[in-house]
Amino acid sequence: MKRSSVALAVLCLAFGGACDGKKWPASMAQQPSVGPLEGPRKAPEGSVAVGTVDLVEAREDLEDATNPFANDPQAAARGARLFRLYCIACHGPEGRGDGKVSDKMPQAPDVRHQSICRRTDGFIYGTITLGGKAMPSLREGTTSRDRWELVSFVRSLQREGCTGSSSGNAPEGEAGPSDAPAAAGEQPAPKGEEAKP
Repeated sequence: MKRSSVALAVLCLAFGGACDGKKWPASMAQQPSVGPLEGPRKAPEGSVAVGTVDLVEAREDLEDATNPFANDPQAAARGARLFRLYCIACHGPEGRGDGKVSDKMPQAPDVRHQSICRRTDGFIYGTITLGGKAMPSLREGTTSRDRWELVSFVRSLQREGCTGSSSGNAPEGEAGPSDAPAAAGEQPAPKGEEAKP
C-alpha cells in the first residue's frame, strides 16, 4: 500500500499537477485550432507563397509578385530539371516552342520571344501556376518553389537573347514586341545589350 502511494505521488509530481483535478489534454478537441467555419489565417503582408497553394484565380493577379529565388544561383539549374520534366513536350528542349506536342496541337510559344521577355516574373509564374490559352496549369504536382525555379530557368534562357519580330512565335493575344518593356532590372536585356541588375 505504501509503495503505491509513493508511486502515485511521483507520477503526480512528474506530470505537473495532473492529479489536482485539472484535465489532461488528451483529445484533439482540447488543442488550439482553427474553429468551425473559420478560414485559414491570412499570410503576413508582403509575403510570397513558397511551398504552399496559391489562392489566386487569374495570372494577372500575380503580375507584381517577385521571384524569391531570383538571386539563388542554383534556382535556374533546378528549374532546368523541372523544365525537362514538365515543359519540354510542348516548348521543346530549348524553349523555342518546337516540342513534339506542337506537331499535333497549336504551337507552344517560344519563351525567348520579346512578348514573354517583357512580362514580369510574377506573370510568368502565374501562367505556369494557372495555365494559359492552351497551356495546362502546373499548380497540381509542383510546389510554388518549383514554379519560381521554372521562372528562373526561363529567365536564364532569355539572357541568351530574346527574339521577336512580326514573324516571331508570340502567343496569340499577348503583348507584342512594340509594347513598352516592364520595369528595369526585372527583365533580361535583348541580345547584345548589358543586363541591368
